[in-house]
Amino acid sequence: MALSLNFINTRPAKKPGGLWPRVSFFVRVAAVAGLLLCFLTLTVGAEEEYVEQMFLNKKQALQLAFPGVKKVKKKKVWLSDTQRAAIQKILGDQIKYEERRVTYYFGLNETGRPIGAMVIGNEIGRSYPITFMVVINIDGTVKDVEIMVYREPHGWEVRFESFMSQFFGRGASDPFDNINNITGATLSVRSMTKGVKKAVAEFQVIYKDKVK
Repeated sequence: MALSLNFINTRPAKKPGGLWPRVSFFVRVAAVAGLLLCFLTLTVGAEEEYVEQMFLNKKQALQLAFPGVKKVKKKKVWLSDTQRAAIQKILGDQIKYEERRVTYYFGLNETGRPIGAMVIGNEIGRSYPITFMVVINIDGTVKDVEIMVYREPHGWEVRFESFMSQFFGRGASDPFDNINNITGATLSVRSMTKGVKKAVAEFQVIYKDKVK
């Protein structure tokens, strides 16, 4: 009698998929965790990016602009299309001029004559506006530039006189493309250069050229 060599398999059958379902599960978990971590990092980074530093309020700025002056006159100038076009011509194609109004503060001497003007400007740095003042001599040249409020964690080196003094004595007809850059503050340098150039161009058109 011949013996049968066909044995009955008594081992339990393997579940389909083997190790891969478990690997796939862990991959999905890791991906979700990574996305959550990225979201939290971006959220915290955005919150930390806004750092407001106030160096001067308006009263302090006026005292710095006009030391010893007892009277300051405020004047708002609404710009005509002709004035805006003249300002744009001075600024050139690289700066788009969009202002509609300029507010001046004039320091007056004992006889009531203006000894200079101050204008407060705002220009976007990397993400937030830089608030600054420009003091302009009666001849239209820059006397002083100061940061009033800085709102970002980087680029604040532009507030130092070693940088700001590059603007002193410049007028609307002077070049502004030779301002030295600061490593790590390139956008702030560009913003301040743009803001000062706009201030002297506005003063030139309104008070020196007397464009109506």
